[in-house]
Parts: sequence; C-alpha cells; structure tokens
Amino acid sequence: MPMKRVMRLLGVAAIAPLFLASCDSGNTFDPFEDAAGTYELSVYAGRSVPATFTCEPGQCGLPNGGTFVANSGTLVLDNDGTFVETNYYTQTPTGGAPQQSTFISTGTWDVTATNELTLFAPAQNGLLSRTIDATIEYAGVDVTIHYIEDSQSYEYRR
Repeated sequence: MPMKRVMRLLGVAAIAPLFLASCDSGNTFDPFEDAAGTYELSVYAGRSVPATFTCEPGQCGLPNGGTFVANSGTLVLDNDGTFVETNYYTQTPTGGAPQQSTFISTGTWDVTATNELTLFAPAQNGLLSRTIDATIEYAGVDVTIHYIEDSQSYEYRR
C-alpha cells in the first residue's frame, strides 16, 4: 500500500510542472503585447521597398520634378502604447544631385481587436493629425501590419 502512495505522489509530482506551465500568462495570446516590437517597411505606396517614383514638376517636394525613392523605414510599437515611424528617402531633382531625407512621426497605438490596430499621430512635421486603421496579421513569429493611407497601401513586417 505505501508503494502505491509513493507512485501516485511521484506521478502527481511529474505532472504538476506541466499544469503550472500551461497556466503561465506568457503562453496566452495577448494582441497588445504580441504587436509590440520593431517592424521593417516592406511596401511603400503600393510598391516593394526600395520604391522609386517619377515626380512631375511640383510633386514630391520637387519644384522641377525628378525622382523620389523610399529606401527603407521602421515602425516601432513600444509596450507603453507609443510608436515611432521613421522613413528614409532619396529625392533627386531633375538635373540635380540626390538629397537624403528622413521622415519621423510619433504617436500612440492600440489594438482594438485581435487583428485591428489603430495608430494616432498628432499634428507634426507640417502635417495634420492622422488616425490610421490597420490590419495586423500574426503568422507564428512573423507579424505584418497593413494599412491604406491617401489611397495607397503600406506594409511593415517583423
């Protein structure tokens, strides 16, 4: 009889860590926590990065036209609900030398549903405030954020 109790106790002792591990909050899907991180720009205005655009005079901040290249960018979603978006560009005016520029936008973010993300950037950099409704897709460790702004698609991947 004592041997059965010892075996039962050993069996419970062997299974207990499995129960405790399954109760760990780190194993639970938390859309807010899972969305936080650094993302790389992969699609800019519907084109894969680096994305090159030919600009007519007056477009892209180029009075005489030229080319505009979206080279790269990051979107950092911090755990405190703030974000920093940084994009790197090269503008080459017609007949001129290439000029490097950087766009930085800051604001707040929230996951409003399992696959919906909202970014809010107050007025800054000469732009009005922006609210962007995005879709966030989780595929294992890969996370992709898609959104439409000014009728153009954008994508960041982690």
